[in-house]
Amino acid sequence: MEQTSLPMSSEVLDYFRKELSVQTCMRSSTLSFMKGFMLGQLSVIVVIVLALRYLLMEDVKRVKKRYIPSRLSTSPPSRANAAAAGQLPAAYITSKTYYDVIHHPPESTDWLNVLLAQALMAYRDDATINNRLVLAVDEVLNGGVRPSFVGPIHVTELKLGEEFPIFSSARIRPSDDIGSMRAEIDFEYNDQITLGMETQLILNWPKQAFAALPVSLLLSVVRFSGTLTIELINPPETATKPERPLERYIAISSYSDFVLDFNVRSLIGSRTKLEDLPKLTDLITTKLRNVYIDKLVYPMFVKVKVPKMWEEGDKKKQQQEEQEEQTSLEKKKEEKEPLLEESIVKEEDKLSSSSSSIGLKPKAKEKMEEFVEDIKEA
Repeated sequence: MEQTSLPMSSEVLDYFRKELSVQTCMRSSTLSFMKGFMLGQLSVIVVIVLALRYLLMEDVKRVKKRYIPSRLSTSPPSRANAAAAGQLPAAYITSKTYYDVIHHPPESTDWLNVLLAQALMAYRDDATINNRLVLAVDEVLNGGVRPSFVGPIHVTELKLGEEFPIFSSARIRPSDDIGSMRAEIDFEYNDQITLGMETQLILNWPKQAFAALPVSLLLSVVRFSGTLTIELINPPETATKPERPLERYIAISSYSDFVLDFNVRSLIGSRTKLEDLPKLTDLITTKLRNVYIDKLVYPMFVKVKVPKMWEEGDKKKQQQEEQEEQTSLEKKKEEKEPLLEESIVKEEDKLSSSSSSIGLKPKAKEKMEEFVEDIKEA
């Protein structure tokens, strides 16, 4: 069968043309709208990023290591506050810690007594294992420089007691330094700490080791009481570039009104024995008390070093300074070496001419040459 194509009228063709033109216009308008919307969003994002970059941030490559003080805290440091208020550091600290130095009652240190008693009991138990404490004391007494008239010392008895030290009445008092404070604590220790030892007094006249006098001593600490002072010593801030790095430490000392009672028993002689000589007892007790006064009674003190928190930075700075000084000394030495060699050669010529003219002995001449060689080596 043959298909026949119907001719389209002009009105239908116009209608189709209008529809096609409308659809193409709608597509172009949607595309342009999407392009404008995307460009607008992108421009907003770019503006925000640029604002954050140039207004609030820094360039990482140009940032150098430096100390930037905090902009959040507007108040000056604590010492500046204290100085502005006309207060000393001690008054500032007591005001911040609510401690009245004058009217505050003494405090109990029962917690400290319990902790120290536990530690002391543990040390006593460790000391009894294999007589390690007796051996250590024996080594200390026989070590070092012992007088020639004293024979070997043997520890016969060592007891650390059974009681514990009792601390009480802790209070804060002003120190001698302006603006400093110290803690005062009363202590009392009633016990029997005993050390027994035997030795010989050797008589070296009319000949070496002519005779020996046996001596046995038994020393016990019966009572020890007094007042301890504990103070934190800060280095002065005005010192610049000290020879040695200033250290912060805790100073522990005792007041002079202490009580230290000993019980000394002595036995001297071989065949005829003398027991408990009063003169020997007085000599030993006086010597021990003087040692305690010279080492611990105020103004003398025992120093306990406080570790530094920023020690690594100080060490690095000190090492850099030492390296710089060493390099400068090496440069100066290199500059002075030619002049020194010329002066040494001149001195050698003078010495040779003087020795030839005066006629020095061969030994004296050799000594002078050795002296000159030592100068060269130095």
